[in-house]
Amino acid sequence: MRRPKKHLARGSWVHAWSFSLLATVLMASTSQGQDSQDTQKEEEKPACIFSGIAWQGASISGLGYFPEGKEDEGFIEVFLPNGGRSRKYAYYGKSPLNFYQRIEIRKDDEKGTEEEKAKPKKDSDPDQKEVVEVKYLPMVSTRLDPKVKEIFLFFFKTGEEGNPYGLESIDFSLEAFPVGTYWFFSRCRTPLTIGFGLDNGQLPPLGQALIKARPDEFGDLPIRVFQSKTNIRRKVYSTIWNFTPRARTIVFLLPTPNGVKVRRFMDLAREEKPLGVRAPGQTAGESKPGKPQKP
Repeated sequence: MRRPKKHLARGSWVHAWSFSLLATVLMASTSQGQDSQDTQKEEEKPACIFSGIAWQGASISGLGYFPEGKEDEGFIEVFLPNGGRSRKYAYYGKSPLNFYQRIEIRKDDEKGTEEEKAKPKKDSDPDQKEVVEVKYLPMVSTRLDPKVKEIFLFFFKTGEEGNPYGLESIDFSLEAFPVGTYWFFSRCRTPLTIGFGLDNGQLPPLGQALIKARPDEFGDLPIRVFQSKTNIRRKVYSTIWNFTPRARTIVFLLPTPNGVKVRRFMDLAREEKPLGVRAPGQTAGESKPGKPQKP
């Protein structure tokens, strides 16, 4: 009489083991499918990655942009230093890429006469929050080339009322601007002749040139700049630069009364997570409520 009971117990154990194995297989399949979906979501790329500098005057702060290209709660402030490249930012919207200035307007400032505004205000409830309206004023924009996925922006102050900022852009991908190269920008209105390392070249007025660094026999990069005025060729700049193989360098040649002034910005090519990039699984238009993000 005991044998049938043992047989039934063994059968129950087999069924339980089979059910457990099936559940494990289903869970693994579901997890694998979820991982595949997450991978697909992570593969969504921004329309472009950008960084920049304030190449004239002081650093620029107070500008920002919307990663999705439309006004929402995801406004990100951008800091543009004048001594080097800013951090990188991700943009998912359409062209153009717009930059805004965020301002806060108190509701009290929009109502009442000047006489009422001048009156001393009574003590208010400290727990009562002041009503503030936030507005975003468009400052400057740049059109995007869909083929260019990483750009570098040169911001400058124009001094013009209603048009305070200007900017120019270049393709900043490693394919277009590889390491070991120097990108020269002439802001002079006269032609320049450049002797750079083992190479020589011409820069037309307001021209530019991308030059691969070729150090001399000592491993240095001697640079000489000549300016031609009234058929007279005069050397206006001469020095020796160190060569950094893993860097790429932007060089500005600015006019001065006696020649040129040189400004260099070196960028070490390395991996960097852009600010504003979507989190895994985040879709377009999703943003966390709260204060604007800061770099």
